[in-house]
Amino acid sequence: METTMKLLKTRVQSRLALHLSCSLLEHGIVPVTSDCHYLFPAKVVSRLVKWVTIAHEDYVELHFTKDIVEAGLAGDTNLYYMALVERGTAKLQAAVVLNPGYSSIPPIFQLCLNWKGEKTNSNDDNIRAMESEVNVCYKELCGPRPGHQLLTNQLQRLCVLLDVYLETEIHDDSMEGPKEFPQEKMCLRLFRGPSRMKPFKYNHPQGFFSHR
Repeated sequence: METTMKLLKTRVQSRLALHLSCSLLEHGIVPVTSDCHYLFPAKVVSRLVKWVTIAHEDYVELHFTKDIVEAGLAGDTNLYYMALVERGTAKLQAAVVLNPGYSSIPPIFQLCLNWKGEKTNSNDDNIRAMESEVNVCYKELCGPRPGHQLLTNQLQRLCVLLDVYLETEIHDDSMEGPKEFPQEKMCLRLFRGPSRMKPFKYNHPQGFFSHR
C-alpha cells in the first residue's frame, strides 16, 4: 500500500511539472533551470516557436513517424505533441511521444527539417544523429532527480543541434551575400566519415562540440 501511494504521488508530481512546462512551451519559452545551464552553450540562436498537442491519429499519419508507429511505441494512451524550432529559413518539426510514465519513461522525438528540401532520418544521417542525441542520450539531460526537466532539456538540446547542423553546412561560394548561418559554435572537426557526420556532442566546461 505504501509503495502504491509513493508511485501515485510521483505520478501526480510528474503530471503537475509537465503541465507547468507545457504552459511555458506554448508561449515559446523553454525553461532551463540554473542547475542545468551547464548542459548547453551560452548562445543558442534557434528558437522554439510552436508547441501544440496533436491527436494520436494525426501523429500516426505523419510520414516521418513511421519508425515509431511500426515499433509499437505510438499507443493511444500516450500524449502527442508537435514542436516547431526555427532559425532563419530553416524550420525543424519535432513530433513528440510522451508516455504516461514520464519522466521515468523518456519522451521520443522524430524530426523533419525543411531547409533546402525536406530532410528526415530516412534521407539524412545527421537528422538520425540528432534524434539519437535526444532519444538515446537522454540520461545526460535528466537533470537533478526526479528528472522533471527532461522534456524541456531535450527541446533546448534540439535548438542547439539545429544551430550546429546549420552552422556546419558548407557555404556555396557562388552565392552572393553573407552566409545565412555563420559558424559561431566551436567544433574540433566539422565532419567525420563518408556520411559527413556533424559534431553534435557538447563538451562542458570547455565549450566545444565533438563527435561521439
